[in-house]
Amino acid sequence: MTEYTNNHVGGGVLFSVVVQGRTVTLTLPDRPDPAPAGLPRRSAAFTGRRTPLRDVLAALSPHAPDGTADTVVVTGLAGAGKTELVLQAAHAALQEGWFPGGVLFVDLHGYDEESRVSPKRALGTLLRALGIPPEHVPPGIEERALVYRSALSALASAGRRVLVVLDDLPPSGKIHHLLPGDGSTSTLVSSRHSLAELDALTVTLRELAVPEGRELLAEALRTARPEDTRVADEAAEADRLAALCGGLPLALRILASLLVDVPNRPLSDLRQDLEDAHSRLSVLRREDRAVNAAFDLSYRQLTEEQARAFRLMSLHPGPDFSTESTAELFGADITETKRLLHELARRNLVEPREPYGRWQQHSLVRLYARGRLRSGDHTWGEGLMRLLVHFHRMATRAGETLFDPAKTTREPFFADRAAALRWLEAERQNLIAAAVWAHEAEDDLMCVALAVPVGKFLLEMRYLEDAAWVLGAGIRSSRRSKDRYREAALLSSLGSVLRDMRKLRRSVRAHRKAVTICRKLGKHQALASTLNNLGLSLHDQRRFDEALAAHTKAARLFERAGDRRGLASALSNTGETLLEAGRAEEGARPLRKAAKIYRQEGDLRGCAQALGGLARATRDHGKAEQALALHRRALALADGLAMPHEKGIELANFGATLTAAGEPEAALAALKEAVAIFRRLGDRRAEAMCLGNMALVRQRQGKWQKAVRLHTLALEAFLESNDDHALALELRGLAQALLRLGDNAEALENLELAAELYHRTGDVETAVETLDLVRQVRRRVGVGLRPAAGRPG
Repeated sequence: MTEYTNNHVGGGVLFSVVVQGRTVTLTLPDRPDPAPAGLPRRSAAFTGRRTPLRDVLAALSPHAPDGTADTVVVTGLAGAGKTELVLQAAHAALQEGWFPGGVLFVDLHGYDEESRVSPKRALGTLLRALGIPPEHVPPGIEERALVYRSALSALASAGRRVLVVLDDLPPSGKIHHLLPGDGSTSTLVSSRHSLAELDALTVTLRELAVPEGRELLAEALRTARPEDTRVADEAAEADRLAALCGGLPLALRILASLLVDVPNRPLSDLRQDLEDAHSRLSVLRREDRAVNAAFDLSYRQLTEEQARAFRLMSLHPGPDFSTESTAELFGADITETKRLLHELARRNLVEPREPYGRWQQHSLVRLYARGRLRSGDHTWGEGLMRLLVHFHRMATRAGETLFDPAKTTREPFFADRAAALRWLEAERQNLIAAAVWAHEAEDDLMCVALAVPVGKFLLEMRYLEDAAWVLGAGIRSSRRSKDRYREAALLSSLGSVLRDMRKLRRSVRAHRKAVTICRKLGKHQALASTLNNLGLSLHDQRRFDEALAAHTKAARLFERAGDRRGLASALSNTGETLLEAGRAEEGARPLRKAAKIYRQEGDLRGCAQALGGLARATRDHGKAEQALALHRRALALADGLAMPHEKGIELANFGATLTAAGEPEAALAALKEAVAIFRRLGDRRAEAMCLGNMALVRQRQGKWQKAVRLHTLALEAFLESNDDHALALELRGLAQALLRLGDNAEALENLELAAELYHRTGDVETAVETLDLVRQVRRRVGVGLRPAAGRPG
């Protein structure tokens, strides 16, 4: 299961890659809030760790003497307060301004078999936090580690040192891949093991001495109830409690919560209960077993109803959970569930999260609860099934509201598309984990049922790696259950994910497998959808004739089945392919027809997309003013472009049309807005297209240096996007600007490379045209060329 943590790393930082004789720079995004947004909150009650905290901060300080280790490992028994010390040190270091680049925090759950995050997946999370989009994260762990270290080194070199915090690191595995290698970036690690193999300063947390344990207990009580004097009144009993807990901060905090919950309870009463577990505390002093004694004590104080809720909560598949999903798990109403959650929160057995209504169990508490569940509670199966059915029902309704509002016939559950999107985003990790868990548990029916709506959401929101994971599980489950129809649908969805990941050959193969299954089953409407998706992948391979054939056949099948929205989709895709093939006037006809059908069917989303395509066709036919009117209609359609990626595409095309209409400043504004959307979604290819179009605007304004910088940024993004044809187009645009600046030799190199790439992608006509341009430049050394009129949007 993937553990995602939101982090922010600030600073516009560059590191270089050489492309055809020119330095091309990759820009790590500049974010306005480099504060530790991804760092969990530290406790207000912190005591007894003054010396270890001082040692950690001394090692992290930029004023530390040469030779001081740049990695600090905080180790000790489970419950010894390793994570708390790490958080206290990280917050203090950030407040001192030692890490202007911010913090990266990831919890690896190193000792939880079911939630453990592998170093490879942790690197994916860290790279995304650094601004690397998921579809461009390298597949191998070695490559991921190389990009990770290069980015951290670039930030450090630019004066934006980052603190990397790795919590709950496992004792084995490829953990060295997670360590920066630049010698400047500091790493703070917590682990139950000493990790002696690391070249690091090791700070070992022992049990708190009795006086320190008493002080922690007193501080925790005073934080909750300033008037509480029980520790001072019963100092000897407090000392005994600290000793019975083995000096473990986590156990002491749980005891404090029990005392807070019953303000008149004497410490002596609590001590008597705890002594029943004394034999276990004195013998089981390794790993999490000393904490189990405190958990046992806390658990014994629960009512039967609370204990059942505590056990069932451990079944939540993701890192946190909502009150609503917990109600389904418990089989209770919302009011009763809130009461139980609040009661358990007071005992530190569940933690409230932001926003209100979401909760989280500490990993150790969760392990304990699962142990209790497996040791004799035979009712959990029904609760788990209710939870999975809830996830399927809600994901399906949210997907309908978000993606197919015109198709929904029942009363909508969500107020609007924004509400549906918020629910899907909040439950994303749970939905992913639930689908994969269902497959691993051989509940193939549930896995497939979840994979369909969850996979679509992940694809649309460009969580491409997660989408491939969920869809892969669904495909394997559908094969195991011999559900060929669902297998075809999921294969086609996987093909769409692979297309957006720019894995076009694999995408086409997946679609063709789906086509074969649909033909064998005689499912003509499903075949139409699969052919339509296949055409999109063939389009991206620039196999335009094959793409048109697929879309045309899909259109006929949709029409025969009476599926007008499907027909409109196939017509719209046909028009887009004709546009890309340079047949704008011909492409306008199916786009116009698609827009009309969508409008009649009440599908604003499809109508907006078709109008945008029609605007492009109109612009390419030389009617820029008419095209602008169509773009504005598309952008003005209420709820038509609610999905951010769709809005970004329309803004990008609008910017290109504004350029053609001679409105450069308005074009730049639209393109910048589109760039911001694509960067947020991690779509580097779309971002590159916008940057290239911005470069063309600068060329029209005669601002050649700015044009070169923008072309260069676009080139770097295209290199990551595996799009040779777009790369060739960008090289040609860059050459044009370089010629204006007198950089003739480099311009010629870029033109020759562009011609080679055009040949490689099968665009022989443009390759010949580019080579002819090379010959012209060679004859006219020192004479610039006029900038091109524009490019396809």
